[in-house]
Amino acid sequence: MKPIKLVAIDMDGTLLNDEHQLTAKTLDVLKQTIAKGVMIVLATGRGIHNVRLVPEAIALNQPVVAANGADIYYQPTDSGEKSYLHAQSVKQLLSIIEELSIPFWGFTDNGVFENRHLTDDEMARCLKIGVQTQDETLLQQFYAQVKDLENLEITQSAKTNYEINYEGISKAAGIQKLCDYHDISMEEVMCLGDSLNDLKLFQVAGFPVAVANAIDELKEIAKAETLSNNEDGVAVAIERYVLQA
Repeated sequence: MKPIKLVAIDMDGTLLNDEHQLTAKTLDVLKQTIAKGVMIVLATGRGIHNVRLVPEAIALNQPVVAANGADIYYQPTDSGEKSYLHAQSVKQLLSIIEELSIPFWGFTDNGVFENRHLTDDEMARCLKIGVQTQDETLLQQFYAQVKDLENLEITQSAKTNYEINYEGISKAAGIQKLCDYHDISMEEVMCLGDSLNDLKLFQVAGFPVAVANAIDELKEIAKAETLSNNEDGVAVAIERYVLQA
């Protein structure tokens, strides 16, 4: 294993506990890691407006890969490098969503939208659309209608949702851009995650680590496992594989 130069961390279900909190212990380990010269990157499905709801994480002043890679911040105060869905794709998705009456949400430059009409400008600047329901049949009806549409990247951050970005957009692609910018190889990347939207990053990162609550697809290809998001699993893994390495 090469020395780690960048640690990419999913937020919900990984970095944050089930109360959506960043614990003092984990925050301290992140600060120690940065002090050692290792970059910490939040790699999340959240839009940047929701990332900023965890101000102690933003205060680390490290890069952010938001909206599953559709919004990349080389510094958290930057304007972000954005990859929008095609407006026509957004119209197609909203038509299917309306037909099925499935709850939806997403992100534009201006923030979060949820279960409402989008203006033409919002459709043109849409970074991600997600649908969420406990109705598995309804969820699969949605997937059946969108899976063959052009120019879409479809993933999940939970078994009850689908998240849609522009084709080719992923956390893996976002981290690759950061690595290229900082002259870091993917072999020097450690990543931590729990859900399907972490899978592509797990496939290309040098040292993928699954939290105990991760889906089986991640555990099968992880090079290590750590404790759950409710047990400071991120801190435990970083201490072992970065700080003590």
